[in-house]
Amino acid sequence: MLTAVGLIVGALFLRRNVIDDDDVVVGQGTEPPAADVSELVCITELAGVCDAIGAAQSELDVTVEDGLVTLDRLAALDDGVTPPLWLTVQPFPTMLDELRTFEGGHPLGLGGDALAATPLGIAAPTGRFEVLSAACADARTWRCLGDGAGRQWSELDGDESWKTVRPAVGKADRSAVALASFAAAVAGYLGTPTYTRSSWDADPDFTSWVRRLRRTVPYTSLSGTTPLATMVQRSSAIDMAATTRAELEALGTAAERFEAKYPEPAMWLEVVLAAPAEAEPGALTDAATTALTDAGWSSPGDVTAAVPSATTMLALRTLWQEAR
Repeated sequence: MLTAVGLIVGALFLRRNVIDDDDVVVGQGTEPPAADVSELVCITELAGVCDAIGAAQSELDVTVEDGLVTLDRLAALDDGVTPPLWLTVQPFPTMLDELRTFEGGHPLGLGGDALAATPLGIAAPTGRFEVLSAACADARTWRCLGDGAGRQWSELDGDESWKTVRPAVGKADRSAVALASFAAAVAGYLGTPTYTRSSWDADPDFTSWVRRLRRTVPYTSLSGTTPLATMVQRSSAIDMAATTRAELEALGTAAERFEAKYPEPAMWLEVVLAAPAEAEPGALTDAATTALTDAGWSSPGDVTAAVPSATTMLALRTLWQEAR
């Protein structure tokens, strides 16, 4: 039910409100409820980090679920109900308030400083990037991948045994990192990390590019929690996996099977512990920062370009849903 609500609300939000990023007003209404600092919800990609936090703070009730599932659940939360703390990525707290405001509810006002960051990239078995670079010398990596999705590698002068070009960003209508990876892919198509819906609406080839990227690797082939996890298990399912540097580092020696590329224009993912301003999760913030650093995440000061605005991310979610 929540998934259906999210799809409908997202589509209505896109069609009625998303023209450019300065059209949505957030923050009207009554004061948000206080946070429950004993309950923490984490996005799936940070499950290991949250396991470490939970082990260090046994009194904490930790839940792990896909970021967009949490987004829809909190968007439907009745006004006055106490929200949990949310370890997620930017700009999901603002996306939440935009959805709630659109539905006539009060924004929760969850916020917080970035705790850690990691660049978004692509991993592939050895040799793929060399062939791709030669075949698409004048095209950006994600643009080339979308154009080539579903074609035979041999058509690009690659090894015939590689069969088809199979890129995947993941389940971008459920996963926070997958949606961010899709945002990075669109930046690669458009050639800029700063864009809005109007940037792609004017391009007649864009929709077909998205559909190829969306449909080449069906969800049923994503047996792992991420495209990289799937490629580790079954390289026959995916051979170009959207990922992050932190996820690759967490693989340890298993990552030696793959090459990594962080294509231009660069885009970084930032983790935030989202809580109302009146909450004081200081010890939890410290524990989360330590766990993220131990898991291979970098300082937020390293960020060169963040993912797009909340309004654009909501538009991207709807775009992905409609490209089935």
